[in-house]
Amino acid sequence: MPPQKPQDVGPWDLLAFVCELAMIVLLVAAGHGMAGGWKGWALGAFLAFVAIGIWAQWMAPTSDKRLVNPTRFIVQVMMFVTVALYAAAGGLVWWGIAFAIVSITAFAARIRADP
Repeated sequence: MPPQKPQDVGPWDLLAFVCELAMIVLLVAAGHGMAGGWKGWALGAFLAFVAIGIWAQWMAPTSDKRLVNPTRFIVQVMMFVTVALYAAAGGLVWWGIAFAIVSITAFAARIRADP
């Protein structure tokens, strides 16, 4: 049987997924900016793994402990702002600001479609 096309997946969903991936990349880069050499990469990887754990536990669609909106959206906004602050601390101020604005906008746009 051929794979089924996901239902109700639109451009905001794609942008939200890209923002999730960008969060991981930005955290690794921010960690590297906060400390040099292997310690920076290790710090960035640690920050990324913490974010992945939080996301998988309380925001992922397949999680048993998924938060309901509006609580989930509030936690997502707090995560995006935190990532932006880490990016600023790592010397990526404008990347952090852009990430926070785009991510919050993307997830706010999908909040009606995602109960």
